[in-house]
Amino acid sequence: MAISQSVQVYGIRETLAEIRDVDQDLFFEIRAYMKRAGDTLGRRVQGNVPLLAPTRGFRHRGRTAWRPATTKTIVSGRNARKGVDGATPLLQVAVNGAAVSIADMAGRGGAKTRLQRTRTYEWNGTTRRHNVTTQGQEMIKALGASPSRYVWPEAEDSLPMIQHYVLLGVEEYTSKLNRKIEVIGGN
Repeated sequence: MAISQSVQVYGIRETLAEIRDVDQDLFFEIRAYMKRAGDTLGRRVQGNVPLLAPTRGFRHRGRTAWRPATTKTIVSGRNARKGVDGATPLLQVAVNGAAVSIADMAGRGGAKTRLQRTRTYEWNGTTRRHNVTTQGQEMIKALGASPSRYVWPEAEDSLPMIQHYVLLGVEEYTSKLNRKIEVIGGN
């Protein structure tokens, strides 16, 4: 899924880096807490994806066969790689499955004009061209709703709740760390 939506909350990454330096167990508790928030979103997205293939073209045994959606929640660590826009996501929920990705975003390109024949291309040592069919346009019509049919609407509805949950967890664990530091420093 190539769609990216981010919300910048300043100070969390720095806070987590400091917590990691002071108390690694607490740091991993916070990460687990944030992962649970992402898993909640993942389950909601999975519930939004149909169990049966939305069109006949996904009923086969190949790589693009319709299978139930799976999600993976990633909580980045201190040294996570930067994304295309230069930002590093703190919490990321990835939806896996070629068929789900295709059906979810079909028609996003919005190309209205299409060629009657393909450009010349190499294949098995020869050059080829073929007629362009309307299969893709027919699939888009059969899927109905506009692109991002399954993932983004659920993510957008859940985003405020996930943000609140993550911030609440960081604040709770930070105050727990502060209480530990006060007890240790008070002796």
